[in-house]
Amino acid sequence: MKNQKRTISIFILAGGKSSRMGRDKGLIPLKGRPMISYLIETIEGLDLPISIISNEPGYESFGYPVFPDLVKDKGPLGGILSAMSNTESVYCLIISCDSPFTSQDVIKELISEAVLDQITLGQLGGKLLPFPGVYPGSLKEKVRQNLEANHLKLQSFVLENPHHLIAWEERCQNPEKQFANLNTPEDIRFWEEKIK
Repeated sequence: MKNQKRTISIFILAGGKSSRMGRDKGLIPLKGRPMISYLIETIEGLDLPISIISNEPGYESFGYPVFPDLVKDKGPLGGILSAMSNTESVYCLIISCDSPFTSQDVIKELISEAVLDQITLGQLGGKLLPFPGVYPGSLKEKVRQNLEANHLKLQSFVLENPHHLIAWEERCQNPEKQFANLNTPEDIRFWEEKIK
């Protein structure tokens, strides 16, 4: 993809109530560092614009723009609308802060596979993985309409719109780790043991 810096911007979704974690997920320590810092370290090497979607001012300490939810309490789809509304890039590459082990290779693969006006994301074991994913800004009004209608299921939104899927089993190593979501204190403890 040519002119990547203008064409694509990266947004980390760090919003949400984090009810299972008990507090803001991205700021929870993982091996002594905020979980989101692993992801930031990975994507900084891509030389693309980085922003964070969150209502938590603590994320400002990472030195990147932090944008609040335009519409609160609407889940990931609400975060995607906030991302699309805060960039002029053609695509938003959306990553969730609770997936700290996503690699540069996976993100580069998504970018290289991006199809104009289509959502590009992966699947693993037949299951759709909405994040990380490339979402075209041309879908912003459809996202807004779904939010207004309270149709908040992201997987349904993906399947109802043009999309391009990557089979991660065939493309990346150790997908269990790459796409692990750390949603509970138990998840944190499990992965802290695994990454000793």
